[in-house]
Amino acid sequence: MITFGTLGTIAGIRLTSQSFAISTSLIKRRVPQTVRASETGQAFRPVDLNDATLLATLLASEPLDLALKRAANGIDPTSVRSLIEAKQLEGTDIFYITYHSPLSPTDALSFSGIWAEEINAYTKRLQQTEARDVRAILEKEVAAIEKQIELANLEILNFSKEKDFLGGESQVTSVLGKLSQVELNLETARNSVAAKKRQVESLTEQISHQSPIELQIKNAHEELANLRSTYTDGNPLVQAKLQSIEYLDGQIAKLKEAGKAELDAYTGTPLGNQIYLTIIGQRNELLEAESRIESLEKLRQTTAARLSEFPAIISSYEALQKKRNAHIEGLSLMSNRLKEAEIFASSAPGYWQIFQAPDPRSIIPSSLVKKPALLGAASAVGGGVLAVLLSLFLTHRTSRRSILECCAATRAPLICHLPTTLEEDARAAISHFWITYLASRLDHPGRILFWTAALDPSDERRLWTMLAETAAKDTAKPMQVLDLTSDPLWADGAPPASLVWLTHPSTGSENEPPVFLRASSLPQRDFRALLPQVDHWISVVAGQKDSLRRALESRQLTDAYLPPCAGTIAWTERPQGRIREAADVISCFLAKRFS
Repeated sequence: MITFGTLGTIAGIRLTSQSFAISTSLIKRRVPQTVRASETGQAFRPVDLNDATLLATLLASEPLDLALKRAANGIDPTSVRSLIEAKQLEGTDIFYITYHSPLSPTDALSFSGIWAEEINAYTKRLQQTEARDVRAILEKEVAAIEKQIELANLEILNFSKEKDFLGGESQVTSVLGKLSQVELNLETARNSVAAKKRQVESLTEQISHQSPIELQIKNAHEELANLRSTYTDGNPLVQAKLQSIEYLDGQIAKLKEAGKAELDAYTGTPLGNQIYLTIIGQRNELLEAESRIESLEKLRQTTAARLSEFPAIISSYEALQKKRNAHIEGLSLMSNRLKEAEIFASSAPGYWQIFQAPDPRSIIPSSLVKKPALLGAASAVGGGVLAVLLSLFLTHRTSRRSILECCAATRAPLICHLPTTLEEDARAAISHFWITYLASRLDHPGRILFWTAALDPSDERRLWTMLAETAAKDTAKPMQVLDLTSDPLWADGAPPASLVWLTHPSTGSENEPPVFLRASSLPQRDFRALLPQVDHWISVVAGQKDSLRRALESRQLTDAYLPPCAGTIAWTERPQGRIREAADVISCFLAKRFS
């Protein structure tokens, strides 16, 4: 202990060097909420990092390398991480960064200030990088929306040209007014046509009485009256005049039979000529009015068709306008977000603010005694443990072997563990082994062989005595065992009354060999014929070094003449000391569990 403690102290002195620790406190800066370019939409803000992420920024390599470059204190960048640490003051937004300067208090003060500045600049660059990425995305979105607005304007222009619609209610009002005026003009034209027709009919009626034939008839009647006043009806002159009147009456009848006669047939008199000219004028006006009615009818139909198209045109036009307005609103929103991103891209505030600058009064020199004392104490404890282990190894060596080693020597699973130190425990183990393992096999054909080559005679006699007593209690008759080897196991005395020890098969009951066989070595040739009848055999081994060696040596014989071993009976002594008892319990558990 003294040697190791002295060496540890010397190593601690060699490894200890003076360092100067200084802490700088930073307070978390909240991302500002007031940077808004509009009242609509959610304003752009850099991501608000959680405390764990912010703690990682304090130990980032980039600000640390820049701080080393600015400080130029000669510290190796690969070893600077062992000189720094960061932590958060629990329940607050304050974080501490600590620098352990291996050089001087001046270096500790200078480097910690530079490091805090670089950390804040680093987080500013993080926010600027994020804002620039968002700005690039927004610029693309703004350009795309502007292009969509241009396409929407062009679509509205083409639609207006195609449909002759400029938008608004004024154009609809104008068409409605035009339709009303057309209706009014059409009604006026119809009234005018009706009046003209009545005038033409009246003038036609009047002109029909102004025919020259009727004037001739009138004059002929006057002349006839004058002639009759002088002559009789038989006078040739009167007869001629009567014939002339009759002829004129026939002409008048023909005109009436012909219906509407040509108007020029009634001309020849001043009044007839005047009425004729008036009728011709009225007819021309009537044709003009009828033509105007036809034009107005077509214009009314066109105007009405145009008016009926307005609902669909207005709906399509408003849909185009809504589409353009939606693009305009999106452009406004994206433009405002772009302005906000440009603000953070040009002047980001960062995530940190120095809460308390490095103070020379807070520099703490490291202890020159702590590390040598700890290393010396640890080395002394290690030396003491080594001394104890060496003492145990040199003074408490034993030939006892564990249960796991017994199973490894026999290459068979553990079926019974016999603690030989306490008689009661051994008998309880034998009783449990008989009831759970051997008794259930008595009714099966075949023989059970106990291979005892690894046991001493005294231990084997004790084993057979306890096993025979347990079997006699269970079966109410002695236990028969056929010994296949010639060694005198019971030479010093007779076996117990509960055990019938046979040395030849013919001495057994009904001239058949018993169920249990015993062999401690290869049987003689006469007894080897019984070995093929063995389908189940158990290897008994003591937990001693010599017993395990004998079990390993006899394995060649058992592998040659017997089937694989069915199980192991481990005969062990009680271990000395609590450590060995615990190890024995663990070994027994592992053997039962995994062997």
